[in-house]
Amino acid sequence: MIFSHPEPANYKTRILPVFMPFAGCKTRCVYCAQTVQTGTAEAQLKNVYTSLQQNLASADSGSGYEIAFYGGTFTALPFEWQQRFVALAKDYKESGVVTGVRCSTRPDAINQDQLLQLKDAGLRTVELGVQSYNNRVLANSKRGYDEETIVSACNTVKESGLTLGIQLLPGLPGMDENIFQNDIDKTCALSPSVVRLYPCLVFKQTVLASWHARGEFSPWQMEETVQRLGRGLLELWKHGIRVIRIGVAQEDGLTENLIAGPFHSAMGNMVRSEALRCLLEEKMQQLSKPFSRLFLPQRYQGELWGYKGIHRSFWAEKGMTPDTVLSWKLPIFQMD
Repeated sequence: MIFSHPEPANYKTRILPVFMPFAGCKTRCVYCAQTVQTGTAEAQLKNVYTSLQQNLASADSGSGYEIAFYGGTFTALPFEWQQRFVALAKDYKESGVVTGVRCSTRPDAINQDQLLQLKDAGLRTVELGVQSYNNRVLANSKRGYDEETIVSACNTVKESGLTLGIQLLPGLPGMDENIFQNDIDKTCALSPSVVRLYPCLVFKQTVLASWHARGEFSPWQMEETVQRLGRGLLELWKHGIRVIRIGVAQEDGLTENLIAGPFHSAMGNMVRSEALRCLLEEKMQQLSKPFSRLFLPQRYQGELWGYKGIHRSFWAEKGMTPDTVLSWKLPIFQMD
């Protein structure tokens, strides 16, 4: 049996992140570690704008950065500020410093007329913080919108000729394995270009932290998180959807403020390895007889055995050992 890995072809983009903590946010979600008043501060936006202006002015010609506005609700900012930020990036496009602009926002902060204007100015990608499609989970998390709003926003982004990204937050209050799988299925049906998977964590000074302290909320355990995300990742790949982030990035202060939840610096590798395990198990079930050898592309050697060899015993029970796995340079798999 010959088959290929289902992960869509990836391409690297040089990202220049612009963090706008809570700018434009009108509410506080239960998992949000915000400790200041929500909303948009004019001084904050001026500082962000000045910092971006300085970074672009000092960048080398032809740097090829994609400006990415993260950390707030970009399309809920006063529209004149949205236009100023995108226009600033456009000023550096001709010199090759900037290739395009992406932003992160909420499904209930989408306006097609404004998106079209921003697109003309250089906006290329809109990532929606969907988190979940389940109305009960959304209500539990104080998101303030429902599934209908999500679907409408996703369609509006695509109809505007922009690249759609979806961010999911598995493990939110009230979410179980079936709800998460349904979230994956609905994401596949909407066909975004990219997806990010951020398992829900409990940080200090959040509503979740108080619920956790009272025993009213427990985050997913690491093992179940990896297993569920692995199956979800494989499904997204099969639908041609690139997954560009798995788990939150390790940043200063993260571990000091983390109370509970499935955080690991190697989360991406662990989930990718689980997805590969699920894929190979599917292929083995399709064989008419037990396999004797696996020809494995070299790039997947580490993912096969798992983080710190966690899958070795599983594969040994299936008759797969280092002696039956042959590493080769071809980009396809083969089972004999």
